[in-house]
Amino acid sequence: MKQLTDTEKQQLDAKIKEEQKRQQALRESNPDLPESFKVASAKTQGMKGLVPKHLWKYVFLVGILSLVVCNGVLFFYGRDSGSAKIFNLNLMVALMLLFNHIAFSFTKTGWKSRVMKIVAWVWMVLVFVYMYISWVA
Repeated sequence: MKQLTDTEKQQLDAKIKEEQKRQQALRESNPDLPESFKVASAKTQGMKGLVPKHLWKYVFLVGILSLVVCNGVLFFYGRDSGSAKIFNLNLMVALMLLFNHIAFSFTKTGWKSRVMKIVAWVWMVLVFVYMYISWVA
């Protein structure tokens, strides 16, 4: 580690004092600011540390895929019951969630993004048309 000369130490002390004065003035002008970065980060951590930020889209993808599988099973086993419209709608809504999640979380640019967003919007319109037809008519 480099040893500082006396003038470098004085310059460093002066910079530290200037920064402390600037932070004190900032705190006086904004009393809502926390005292330190550690205090601010401790207040905002909450559940963020549970799953890393880049994994949330995969966690939601697994949840949506399990929802699609469950609704697919209900759709095929519930075909003989009288409420087939509800099973159809459940599966359509689950697929709508899946298409929207893939379109807006996994594809960012390029033709794949445009195609997936078009598919998501068209499927959303179809779901709302199906809901209107099945509940009004």
